[in-house]
Amino acid sequence: MKYVVSYKDSDRHFIDFKLIVDAKGLSKINLQLPSWRPGRYELGNFAKNIKDFNVVDSENNKVRFWKKTKDLWEVDCQKTDLLTVSYSYYASELNAGSTYLDQNQLYINPVNCMLYNSQDIDLEYEIEFELPLDYKIHTSLENLGNNTLKASNFDQLADSPIIASNSAKQRSLTINNVNFSFCFQGEVKVNWEKMLKDFSSFINYQINLFGSFPQKSFLFLFQITPFSSYHGVEHHHSTVILLGPSYDVFEKLYKELLGVSSHELYHVWNVKGIRPSDMLPYDFSKENFTHMGYVTEGVTTYMGDRILFESGVFSTDQYFNELEKLFQRHFHSDGRNHYSVSESSWDTWLDGYVQGIPGRKVSIYVEGALIAMICDAKIRKATGHKKSLHDVMKAFYSGSNELTSYDMNSYKNALETVSGESFSSIFDKIIYGKEDFRSFLEEALKVFGWKFSVIKSKNISWQLGLKTYFKNGHLKVLNVLEGSAAYNSLVVKEDEILAINDFRIDNNLDHWLNYFENDQIALKVSRNGKILDINMNSSSDNQYFKYKFFEE
Repeated sequence: MKYVVSYKDSDRHFIDFKLIVDAKGLSKINLQLPSWRPGRYELGNFAKNIKDFNVVDSENNKVRFWKKTKDLWEVDCQKTDLLTVSYSYYASELNAGSTYLDQNQLYINPVNCMLYNSQDIDLEYEIEFELPLDYKIHTSLENLGNNTLKASNFDQLADSPIIASNSAKQRSLTINNVNFSFCFQGEVKVNWEKMLKDFSSFINYQINLFGSFPQKSFLFLFQITPFSSYHGVEHHHSTVILLGPSYDVFEKLYKELLGVSSHELYHVWNVKGIRPSDMLPYDFSKENFTHMGYVTEGVTTYMGDRILFESGVFSTDQYFNELEKLFQRHFHSDGRNHYSVSESSWDTWLDGYVQGIPGRKVSIYVEGALIAMICDAKIRKATGHKKSLHDVMKAFYSGSNELTSYDMNSYKNALETVSGESFSSIFDKIIYGKEDFRSFLEEALKVFGWKFSVIKSKNISWQLGLKTYFKNGHLKVLNVLEGSAAYNSLVVKEDEILAINDFRIDNNLDHWLNYFENDQIALKVSRNGKILDINMNSSSDNQYFKYKFFEE
């Protein structure tokens, strides 16, 4: 399989792909575009970005093809030994897992836009780029020279993002005998000294935890935007991290840069090397359901920040700040009363990255991270701090780039083997059940010598159990906490709040709520085209609290 990639007008965002396929001996070939990309547990529908799909033979005669599904093409090969498939892909969205083209770069995640033969996914790929003379390619794929790359099979191709530009800033560093490269695309003034020092610390720490690194080299690709952004995607030999705005990357956002980078590096072991058995191997044509999101993303989220703390990159206060965010997101979610984290893992494929209906779901990242902390503390307590969750994850690692897997039983067994304790209560009550985390969290924090306090928010709207958002001049209800004053007053999601006590409001809800704090509050809302008057109840014990950590 050989690809030729080119483009004519970068401002139009269309990338032209030409795929040359050896069809000798075949009567038909099924060309599949992936339906999703690893690292994002939802269908991607990338085929919506394709136009001008066409197939010709070696004599440039048209070849018949049929679209069998939304992203599968069946091509008739009976009269030719060589096919050329061509199409254009619209690349206007920039994130850590997308494909994008503009005046400054050609950025490709092959899993979005490149086809594979579903009857033989292990075919080699050669990818030739037609680029401006001053462009340089940045990728973990083998570079054959003359702007040509090689992948041993589609799995490797799909897992290898590519940036081509003339403006990327790059440095390399050897850490624990592994070559790490850092490539920044976009407007950014890199503080190389500070960054390389901190990255060396947490990278070295992670390698030592597992005993080795499964690759000889690794590439950090940073997409820096002038606007607010935050996203990361893991790969075997690289990662893409999107962050912005540019002026804050090494200022206010530096902690986020460290956090997402540590998280994505940990994925080299957990998910890319150690994977749920449900997802081994990946099936790119459909959903890959698993209940194990509390390990894939939960453990990784916990370890990303925990390792920054243990390696000395994060101070205690910085780490507490991250835990406080997790606690707030957990206790602010009504989904924890209705949906277990294991169920939510399965249903990320339905609504994992949008808000969803009220109270339906929880985050595998948040709930999973808290469960990982609870498991870690239980192991440390049982072993007098001689063992930890690190030992459990290391036990699944092959010591090389050979893939290994886990399921619920093997993960639970590993926790119990390392600790010598039963984990049935944790699995039954808070992983596969919906019981309150609070007692488990309090017990875990004692092991670390920490406590947390519950603090009433200064925002009156939070005291009433109300979260809002302001967009295009309209103030609307984002969430209503179950059992709160707003909930009991029958305020509902997507109500537009027009006035308080007959005073019209703009984006100043809390100012007016504070002004009328000691008075009866009457809201005027718009709901489905009708104007309603709502008398608000007084705040109750169910409200959006804040959380503060401290050492005992």
